[in-house]
Amino acid sequence: MSTGTQIGKANGHRKEQRVAGCKPVTVSGLDRFGNPFSQNTFTLEIAAHGARLRGLPPLILGTELLLECSGRSARYRVVWVGDPRSQYAGHVGLASLEFDRNIFGIEPTTPGSFSDQYNRIEAELHRSEGRYRSLFENSLGMIYSHDMQGLLLSLNPATSRALGCQSDRALGRSLVEFLALPIRSRFSRYLQRVLQNGVDSGCALVAGHDGAMQVWMYRNSVVRECGNPPYVVGHAMDMTVEKKAERQRHVMLRKLQTALAEIKTLRGLLPTCAWCRKIRTENGEWTSLESYVKEHSEADFSHGICPECLPSSTIKASCGNCSICLSVANHPFRV
Repeated sequence: MSTGTQIGKANGHRKEQRVAGCKPVTVSGLDRFGNPFSQNTFTLEIAAHGARLRGLPPLILGTELLLECSGRSARYRVVWVGDPRSQYAGHVGLASLEFDRNIFGIEPTTPGSFSDQYNRIEAELHRSEGRYRSLFENSLGMIYSHDMQGLLLSLNPATSRALGCQSDRALGRSLVEFLALPIRSRFSRYLQRVLQNGVDSGCALVAGHDGAMQVWMYRNSVVRECGNPPYVVGHAMDMTVEKKAERQRHVMLRKLQTALAEIKTLRGLLPTCAWCRKIRTENGEWTSLESYVKEHSEADFSHGICPECLPSSTIKASCGNCSICLSVANHPFRV
Protein backbone atom coordinates (compact mmCIF):
# COMPACT_ATOMS: atom_id res chain seq x y z
CA MET A 1 0.00 0.00 0.00
CA SER A 2 1.04 3.59 -0.54
CA THR A 3 -0.35 7.01 0.18
CA GLY A 4 -2.35 8.89 -2.37
CA THR A 5 -5.05 7.55 -4.68
CA GLN A 6 -5.64 3.85 -4.15
CA ILE A 7 -7.88 1.25 -5.74
CA GLY A 8 -7.94 -2.31 -4.42
CA LYS A 9 -10.16 -5.03 -3.05
CA ALA A 10 -11.27 -5.81 0.49
CA ASN A 11 -13.46 -8.74 1.52
CA GLY A 12 -14.29 -9.53 -2.10
CA HIS A 13 -15.62 -6.05 -2.88
CA ARG A 14 -13.88 -3.46 -4.95
CA LYS A 15 -12.71 -0.57 -2.81
CA GLU A 16 -13.58 2.99 -3.63
CA GLN A 17 -10.96 5.33 -4.89
CA ARG A 18 -9.32 6.98 -1.90
CA VAL A 19 -7.29 10.16 -1.84
CA ALA A 20 -5.28 11.87 0.86
CA GLY A 21 -7.63 13.71 3.15
CA CYS A 22 -6.90 15.10 6.62
CA LYS A 23 -10.15 15.40 8.55
CA PRO A 24 -10.54 15.62 12.34
CA VAL A 25 -12.50 12.62 13.54
CA THR A 26 -13.51 11.08 16.87
CA VAL A 27 -13.44 7.27 17.01
CA SER A 28 -15.25 5.29 19.71
CA GLY A 29 -15.48 1.57 20.32
CA LEU A 30 -13.72 -1.37 21.97
CA ASP A 31 -10.02 -2.12 21.60
CA ARG A 32 -8.54 -5.59 21.18
CA PHE A 33 -8.61 -6.08 24.97
CA GLY A 34 -12.34 -5.33 25.16
CA ASN A 35 -11.79 -1.95 26.81
CA PRO A 36 -13.92 1.00 25.66
CA PHE A 37 -12.09 3.99 24.22
CA SER A 38 -12.80 7.32 22.57
CA GLN A 39 -9.91 8.77 20.56
CA ASN A 40 -9.51 11.99 18.60
CA THR A 41 -7.33 11.70 15.50
CA PHE A 42 -7.08 12.72 11.83
CA THR A 43 -7.81 10.72 8.72
CA LEU A 44 -4.94 9.90 6.36
CA GLU A 45 -7.13 8.94 3.41
CA ILE A 46 -10.83 9.31 2.80
CA ALA A 47 -13.47 8.07 0.42
CA ALA A 48 -17.23 8.28 0.29
CA HIS A 49 -17.56 5.17 2.46
CA GLY A 50 -14.07 4.41 3.73
CA ALA A 51 -11.05 5.87 5.47
CA ARG A 52 -7.53 5.13 6.64
CA LEU A 53 -6.54 6.34 10.10
CA ARG A 54 -3.61 6.19 12.49
CA GLY A 55 -3.23 6.75 16.23
CA LEU A 56 -5.92 4.35 17.47
CA PRO A 57 -5.55 1.71 20.20
CA PRO A 58 -4.81 -1.87 19.03
CA LEU A 59 -7.81 -3.24 17.13
CA ILE A 60 -8.85 -6.54 15.59
CA LEU A 61 -10.45 -7.17 12.21
CA GLY A 62 -14.21 -6.90 12.07
CA THR A 63 -14.47 -4.53 15.04
CA GLU A 64 -17.29 -2.02 14.67
CA LEU A 65 -16.46 1.60 15.48
CA LEU A 66 -18.41 4.83 15.63
CA LEU A 67 -16.85 7.73 13.71
CA GLU A 68 -17.90 11.35 14.23
CA CYS A 69 -16.84 14.17 11.94
CA SER A 70 -18.26 17.70 11.58
CA GLY A 71 -21.21 16.85 13.81
CA ARG A 72 -22.18 13.75 11.78
CA SER A 73 -21.62 10.13 12.73
CA ALA A 74 -21.64 6.68 11.10
CA ARG A 75 -20.70 3.13 11.98
CA TYR A 76 -17.57 1.67 10.39
CA ARG A 77 -15.90 -1.74 10.41
CA VAL A 78 -12.15 -2.49 10.61
CA VAL A 79 -11.23 -4.19 7.30
CA TRP A 80 -7.44 -4.22 7.60
CA VAL A 81 -4.71 -3.50 10.15
CA GLY A 82 -1.21 -2.43 9.16
CA ASP A 83 1.62 -4.92 9.56
CA PRO A 84 3.71 -3.91 12.64
CA ARG A 85 6.87 -4.57 10.62
CA SER A 86 5.88 -2.28 7.77
CA GLN A 87 5.58 1.46 7.32
CA TYR A 88 1.86 1.06 7.95
CA ALA A 89 2.29 -0.06 11.54
CA GLY A 90 -0.53 1.46 13.56
CA HIS A 91 -2.68 2.20 10.50
CA VAL A 92 -6.18 0.80 10.12
CA GLY A 93 -8.55 0.70 7.16
CA LEU A 94 -12.24 1.27 7.77
CA ALA A 95 -15.31 0.63 5.64
CA SER A 96 -18.67 2.26 6.33
CA LEU A 97 -21.62 0.16 7.46
CA GLU A 98 -24.06 2.97 6.70
CA PHE A 99 -23.75 3.92 3.04
CA ASP A 100 -26.41 6.63 3.31
CA ARG A 101 -24.19 8.65 5.63
CA ASN A 102 -21.22 10.46 4.17
CA ILE A 103 -19.83 12.00 7.34
CA PHE A 104 -16.86 13.62 5.59
CA GLY A 105 -19.14 15.79 3.48
CA ILE A 106 -17.31 15.32 0.17
CA GLU A 107 -17.21 12.86 -2.66
CA PRO A 108 -13.46 12.41 -3.31
CA THR A 109 -13.57 10.64 -6.68
CA THR A 110 -10.42 12.22 -8.08
CA PRO A 111 -7.71 14.40 -6.61
CA GLY A 112 -8.94 17.27 -8.77
CA SER A 113 -12.20 17.46 -6.88
CA PHE A 114 -10.53 19.22 -4.00
CA SER A 115 -10.14 22.98 -4.07
CA ASP A 116 -6.71 24.59 -3.91
CA GLN A 117 -7.56 26.10 -0.54
CA TYR A 118 -8.52 22.71 0.88
CA ASN A 119 -5.29 21.21 -0.46
CA ARG A 120 -3.24 23.87 1.29
CA ILE A 121 -5.09 23.36 4.58
CA GLU A 122 -4.79 19.59 4.22
CA ALA A 123 -1.05 19.79 3.55
CA GLU A 124 -0.50 22.03 6.57
CA LEU A 125 -2.48 19.67 8.81
CA HIS A 126 -0.38 16.77 7.61
CA ARG A 127 2.83 18.68 8.31
CA SER A 128 1.57 19.70 11.75
CA GLU A 129 0.58 16.13 12.53
CA GLY A 130 3.98 14.91 11.36
CA ARG A 131 5.80 17.39 13.59
CA TYR A 132 3.85 16.39 16.67
CA ARG A 133 4.16 12.72 15.79
CA SER A 134 7.94 13.12 15.49
CA LEU A 135 8.07 14.93 18.83
CA PHE A 136 5.98 12.20 20.44
CA GLU A 137 8.07 9.34 19.09
CA ASN A 138 11.56 10.87 19.46
CA SER A 139 11.24 12.76 22.73
CA LEU A 140 13.61 11.71 25.52
CA GLY A 141 10.87 12.54 28.02
CA MET A 142 8.00 10.21 28.85
CA ILE A 143 4.73 11.18 27.13
CA TYR A 144 1.58 9.19 27.87
CA SER A 145 -2.18 9.41 28.36
CA HIS A 146 -4.67 7.54 30.52
CA ASP A 147 -8.38 7.62 31.24
CA MET A 148 -9.91 8.77 34.51
CA GLN A 149 -9.61 5.23 35.94
CA GLY A 150 -5.88 5.19 35.25
CA LEU A 151 -5.90 2.86 32.22
CA LEU A 152 -3.17 3.68 29.71
CA LEU A 153 -4.43 4.97 26.37
CA SER A 154 -1.11 5.82 24.72
CA LEU A 155 2.60 6.03 25.50
CA ASN A 156 5.61 7.06 23.48
CA PRO A 157 8.75 4.92 22.97
CA ALA A 158 10.60 6.65 25.82
CA THR A 159 7.85 5.64 28.25
CA SER A 160 7.82 2.12 26.86
CA ARG A 161 11.60 1.80 27.35
CA ALA A 162 11.46 3.16 30.90
CA LEU A 163 8.69 0.73 31.87
CA GLY A 164 10.32 -2.18 30.03
CA CYS A 165 7.03 -3.01 28.35
CA GLN A 166 6.04 -2.84 24.70
CA SER A 167 3.36 -0.24 24.03
CA ASP A 168 0.85 -2.77 22.70
CA ARG A 169 1.20 -4.77 25.94
CA ALA A 170 0.98 -1.71 28.16
CA LEU A 171 -2.13 -0.19 26.58
CA GLY A 172 -5.25 -0.98 28.55
CA ARG A 173 -3.32 -1.72 31.74
CA SER A 174 -3.63 0.43 34.83
CA LEU A 175 -0.82 2.86 35.47
CA VAL A 176 -0.81 1.77 39.12
CA GLU A 177 0.70 -1.58 38.06
CA PHE A 178 3.95 0.22 37.20
CA LEU A 179 4.21 2.14 40.47
CA ALA A 180 6.33 1.01 43.40
CA LEU A 181 4.36 -0.92 46.03
CA PRO A 182 4.74 1.68 48.84
CA ILE A 183 2.94 4.39 46.85
CA ARG A 184 0.22 2.42 45.06
CA SER A 185 -2.29 3.28 47.77
CA ARG A 186 -1.89 6.98 46.85
CA PHE A 187 -2.96 6.50 43.23
CA SER A 188 -6.67 6.94 43.93
CA ARG A 189 -5.95 10.27 45.63
CA TYR A 190 -3.95 11.34 42.58
CA LEU A 191 -6.94 10.59 40.31
CA GLN A 192 -9.18 12.65 42.58
CA ARG A 193 -6.77 15.60 42.55
CA VAL A 194 -6.25 15.66 38.80
CA LEU A 195 -10.00 15.39 38.14
CA GLN A 196 -10.82 18.14 40.65
CA ASN A 197 -7.99 20.55 39.80
CA GLY A 198 -7.49 19.71 36.14
CA VAL A 199 -3.73 19.38 36.66
CA ASP A 200 -1.37 17.59 39.02
CA SER A 201 2.40 17.52 39.36
CA GLY A 202 5.01 16.02 41.65
CA CYS A 203 7.30 13.00 41.95
CA ALA A 204 6.38 9.33 41.68
CA LEU A 205 8.34 6.18 42.45
CA VAL A 206 8.17 3.85 39.44
CA ALA A 207 9.37 0.26 39.16
CA GLY A 208 11.77 0.17 36.20
CA HIS A 209 12.23 -2.60 33.68
CA ASP A 210 15.24 -3.98 35.59
CA GLY A 211 13.47 -3.92 38.94
CA ALA A 212 15.30 -0.78 40.07
CA MET A 213 13.23 2.10 41.41
CA GLN A 214 12.98 5.23 39.25
CA VAL A 215 11.97 8.70 40.37
CA TRP A 216 9.70 10.40 37.83
CA MET A 217 8.95 14.10 38.04
CA TYR A 218 5.61 14.50 36.27
CA ARG A 219 3.05 17.07 35.25
CA ASN A 220 -0.34 15.76 34.08
CA SER A 221 -3.42 17.63 32.90
CA VAL A 222 -7.01 16.72 32.05
CA VAL A 223 -8.31 17.09 28.50
CA ARG A 224 -12.05 17.70 28.22
CA GLU A 225 -13.70 17.48 24.82
CA CYS A 226 -17.32 18.16 24.03
CA GLY A 227 -19.30 14.94 23.97
CA ASN A 228 -16.38 12.73 25.06
CA PRO A 229 -15.25 11.54 28.47
CA PRO A 230 -12.24 13.37 29.90
CA TYR A 231 -8.78 11.84 29.85
CA VAL A 232 -5.32 12.75 31.13
CA VAL A 233 -2.21 13.58 29.13
CA GLY A 234 1.08 13.58 30.96
CA HIS A 235 4.77 14.32 30.62
CA ALA A 236 7.45 12.99 32.95
CA MET A 237 11.23 13.09 33.29
CA ASP A 238 13.44 10.48 34.93
CA MET A 239 15.10 12.25 37.87
CA THR A 240 16.65 9.15 39.48
CA VAL A 241 20.27 10.24 38.98
CA GLU A 242 19.56 13.78 40.17
CA LYS A 243 17.72 12.56 43.28
CA LYS A 244 20.53 10.14 44.10
CA ALA A 245 23.10 12.93 43.82
CA GLU A 246 20.91 15.14 46.02
CA ARG A 247 20.76 12.45 48.72
CA GLN A 248 24.53 12.05 48.56
CA ARG A 249 24.95 15.81 49.01
CA HIS A 250 22.68 15.72 52.06
CA VAL A 251 24.67 12.83 53.57
CA MET A 252 27.95 14.66 52.97
CA LEU A 253 26.50 17.85 54.46
CA ARG A 254 25.44 16.00 57.62
CA LYS A 255 28.91 14.50 57.93
CA LEU A 256 30.52 17.92 57.56
CA GLN A 257 28.14 19.39 60.13
CA THR A 258 28.95 16.58 62.55
CA ALA A 259 32.70 17.05 62.03
CA LEU A 260 32.34 20.79 62.54
CA ALA A 261 30.41 20.22 65.76
CA GLU A 262 33.17 17.90 67.04
CA ILE A 263 35.83 20.45 66.20
CA LYS A 264 33.90 23.14 68.07
CA THR A 265 34.05 21.06 71.28
CA LEU A 266 37.77 21.86 71.43
CA ARG A 267 36.88 25.53 71.66
CA GLY A 268 34.54 25.07 74.60
CA LEU A 269 35.11 24.25 78.26
CA LEU A 270 37.02 20.98 78.65
CA PRO A 271 36.63 19.12 82.00
CA THR A 272 40.16 18.07 83.05
CA CYS A 273 41.62 16.28 86.08
CA ALA A 274 43.61 18.60 88.34
CA TRP A 275 46.08 15.81 89.10
CA CYS A 276 46.74 13.80 85.93
CA ARG A 277 45.38 16.32 83.39
CA LYS A 278 43.11 13.75 81.74
CA ILE A 279 39.96 14.97 79.97
CA ARG A 280 36.44 13.68 80.55
CA THR A 281 34.69 12.82 77.25
CA GLU A 282 31.01 13.22 76.35
CA ASN A 283 30.49 9.57 77.38
CA GLY A 284 31.88 10.19 80.86
CA GLU A 285 35.15 8.37 80.20
CA TRP A 286 38.55 9.83 81.11
CA THR A 287 41.20 9.94 78.41
CA SER A 288 44.59 11.53 78.05
CA LEU A 289 44.97 14.97 76.58
CA GLU A 290 46.89 13.55 73.63
CA SER A 291 44.22 10.95 72.83
CA TYR A 292 41.40 13.48 73.05
CA VAL A 293 43.05 15.99 70.77
CA LYS A 294 43.96 13.28 68.22
CA GLU A 295 40.36 12.01 68.15
CA HIS A 296 38.78 15.44 67.75
CA SER A 297 41.25 17.00 65.35
CA GLU A 298 44.01 16.18 62.92
CA ALA A 299 46.73 17.28 65.34
CA ASP A 300 49.41 14.90 66.63
CA PHE A 301 51.97 15.04 69.45
CA SER A 302 55.75 14.86 69.62
CA HIS A 303 57.32 14.71 73.10
CA GLY A 304 60.42 16.49 74.40
CA ILE A 305 61.71 18.34 77.51
CA CYS A 306 61.57 22.11 77.78
CA PRO A 307 64.59 24.01 79.15
CA GLU A 308 62.78 24.88 82.40
CA CYS A 309 62.01 21.25 83.24
CA LEU A 310 65.39 19.85 82.26
CA PRO A 311 67.42 21.10 85.36
CA SER A 312 64.79 19.88 87.84
CA SER A 313 64.59 16.35 86.46
CA THR A 314 66.05 13.71 88.76
CA ILE A 315 65.41 10.54 86.74
CA LYS A 316 66.14 10.01 83.09
CA ALA A 317 65.20 6.99 81.07
CA SER A 318 66.45 6.13 77.67
CA CYS A 319 63.95 4.86 75.10
CA GLY A 320 66.68 4.24 72.59
CA ASN A 321 65.88 7.40 70.67
CA CYS A 322 65.61 10.19 73.28
CA SER A 323 65.83 11.00 77.03
CA ILE A 324 62.61 12.03 78.73
CA CYS A 325 62.53 13.78 82.05
CA LEU A 326 60.40 12.01 84.61
CA SER A 327 61.04 14.61 87.39
CA VAL A 328 59.23 12.85 90.18
CA ALA A 329 61.78 13.28 92.92
CA ASN A 330 60.76 16.87 93.73
CA HIS A 331 57.06 16.45 93.00
CA PRO A 332 55.04 17.75 95.99
CA PHE A 333 52.64 14.80 95.88
CA ARG A 334 55.30 12.12 95.54
CA VAL A 335 54.69 9.10 97.83
